[in-house]
Amino acid sequence: MRDLYVQQIGFLRDDLLRLGSMVEHALNDALRSLETWDTITAAQIVNSDVRIDEARYAAEEETYRLIALQQPVASDLRLLGTVIAVATELERIGDYACSIARRIRRATRRPALVTPPAALYDMATLAQQMLHTSLEAFVRQDANIARSLARDDEQVDALEDQLRTELIQIAQTDAQKVEVVIDLLDVVHVLERVADRATNIGERVIYLVTCMTEELNP
Repeated sequence: MRDLYVQQIGFLRDDLLRLGSMVEHALNDALRSLETWDTITAAQIVNSDVRIDEARYAAEEETYRLIALQQPVASDLRLLGTVIAVATELERIGDYACSIARRIRRATRRPALVTPPAALYDMATLAQQMLHTSLEAFVRQDANIARSLARDDEQVDALEDQLRTELIQIAQTDAQKVEVVIDLLDVVHVLERVADRATNIGERVIYLVTCMTEELNP
């Protein structure tokens, strides 16, 4: 019975990593679409969001089934609780990718478009790296990798402040660009939330490994 349980835990971990991969691809596609205002890819991202939702709920259901049947304790119970928490965070990041895609579609109907500032792509790259790092921390169950997210989160916050200033200046110099600037400010906010969700995953990993809670983005 124990061997079967260990195998089921392994399958559940694999399911969570597949969900993570789906979310990473959705976020990457959304950000690539932003470079060229690609509404076709943006529409595909919106339409495929249901697959991410289904994968999240499937992971949750399997976790609850294992808890009910195996009645795990100690580290196994913390692991299963972490799976549920991480699946929820990943599903929300998938929603953020969908949100970026919707803003791309909306922005193309504005009176004028804006070339996103270079710092936006720096912020996007950093947020993507944080998501990947958080998943690596989970796979390795490495609290130190998880803690490294705090430094990256500070950089994301600094880039958010910089971008808000740059985008507001663009809006002030050209009234036709105000609406698309608002869309880009929304994208900036979404990327900041992606970074926050990644640090949330890191915090769950730290708890899984150490049984202690730590805040990575106080």
